[in-house]
Amino acid sequence: MNDGRVLPGSEGKFRTNVGRRNYSIPQSAIVASMPPPPSSVPRDEVDTLLREKLDLHSELFEAAQIQRKLSGPREFRHGSLQFASEVFAARFISGDFTTFLKSGSQVLMAHGDIAGKGVAAGMWFTNLAGLLQCYGDPYSDPASIASEINRHLCYLRPVAPFATAFLARIDCHLGGLTYCNAGHFPPIVLRADGRTELLERGGPLLGAIERAKFDLGELILEPGDTLVAYSDGVLECRNTSEEEFGLDRILMALRHAKSPSAPATLMILLATLQDFANGSPLCDDVSLTVIQRDAKCQHPTALAG
Repeated sequence: MNDGRVLPGSEGKFRTNVGRRNYSIPQSAIVASMPPPPSSVPRDEVDTLLREKLDLHSELFEAAQIQRKLSGPREFRHGSLQFASEVFAARFISGDFTTFLKSGSQVLMAHGDIAGKGVAAGMWFTNLAGLLQCYGDPYSDPASIASEINRHLCYLRPVAPFATAFLARIDCHLGGLTYCNAGHFPPIVLRADGRTELLERGGPLLGAIERAKFDLGELILEPGDTLVAYSDGVLECRNTSEEEFGLDRILMALRHAKSPSAPATLMILLATLQDFANGSPLCDDVSLTVIQRDAKCQHPTALAG
């Protein structure tokens, strides 16, 4: 699975076959990607420009690693649930985000999209991550957390960007899930029997309306159920014929995945998206989160308190 590193020259493209190993930036790839300078430019000026570009790429690369570390693990198991997520940046640093906070048998998950792309959007992610740590205590429900984050972003207007977010608190032993969808594209729940649900209950995007009301939704993830959260970059991913991937293709790929694990389901969805794009560059950040409850788990089910 992609370890989240965006190599110079590969930003805006899918990389689903990179192993989890540490490596340095291939400077030769950066230099090779640069157009040759005019012959009239002195050599020392060319060398200076090359060094500055290499430094800029290195700093962006490090910033992308920090952002990914703040997002938490890509794959993990907690109780009867498996979690897997991936983010692809259109411009080195992503405005899409997925982050998890564990507390006892519960996990607080946030999947969202900050308006804009690149460095500015990525910097605001660190702010949102801090707000989730601040307001995401074990006794706060997702609607209350969304309300507090919204109030904070509205206070910082007009500097703060708008953001969408799907917030969910999940009991990983009982399968109970409470959620609030703050203006985000509704995640999909695929039931073990093939039925689908869209998780729409919540409120407007964050940072838009200071006194906005956020509602709480709830459901139970039964054994074998799968939840998929995605960003607009998935829906709007285009192929060489300028067709968009769309919700129907997500649903079709999810139904055909039939995988017993969240990481495998995630990789199938990403591979389907990659095949559809057929080499077309990303026009927006892309993010996916998959949560899957074990089909043979023995725990009883009940709504999270």
